[in-house]
Amino acid sequence: MSTIQPIPAPERPLFMQPAPGYCATKRILKRIHSFQDLIRHRERWGPDIQIACPIEELIPANIPVPERHQYLDKEILRMMRHVHRDLNYAGVSTGVYHKHWDAVEQKEQRDHYDLVLDYFRLPRQDDAYKAYETMMSVLEQAIGVYDGRLKQAKWDLFNPVMWVAHVVRLPITVMERAGLASHEKTADMVLGGYARFMKIAMSVILCLIALGLGVRLPWKDLVLRLFDLIAK
Repeated sequence: MSTIQPIPAPERPLFMQPAPGYCATKRILKRIHSFQDLIRHRERWGPDIQIACPIEELIPANIPVPERHQYLDKEILRMMRHVHRDLNYAGVSTGVYHKHWDAVEQKEQRDHYDLVLDYFRLPRQDDAYKAYETMMSVLEQAIGVYDGRLKQAKWDLFNPVMWVAHVVRLPITVMERAGLASHEKTADMVLGGYARFMKIAMSVILCLIALGLGVRLPWKDLVLRLFDLIAK
């Protein structure tokens, strides 16, 4: 008898990507739903095929019926990496252990699989429906996470705090785009650079507030102090 057991989600990185916005969340949900329907049409398990979207929405009209199965496999392969990234970002673990009895070695074996990336390699000898059921369960969990995110993203569009948060995070975004936050050794450098940026930004904001209130400032000392912050 074999079983499939989930693996705990991996540890989160030091710099988390900001939550996707309203439009990005809608794209992610559409992608996960499409991936789910592709698998439903490929596996064709009883009542589940009835809740999938029409296959004509997934396959171009010029694809002959005998070639549809091959086309479904190709589309699943193309979407695997994107869906895997979406699920992991949502905190939904896609790793599983498959425990089974090895008749040759006469002992229990435990193999590791990724539900999404290893979809075509998932063990189906003893219970093919179990692999399909586990995959659907994981996709439904991710859909639930992004449905909740979509509702929150609607409010974030009108929340000034979120717009400020995007501005505050801009230096990290720039350094991530430059590839500086992708390695453990450069993460400390990025964190130090961000802390320096925040000190400079807060100093400038306080100076502008003081000017607005009509407070006289020792500009020479402030400029020298600002250069010290930049040079550190």
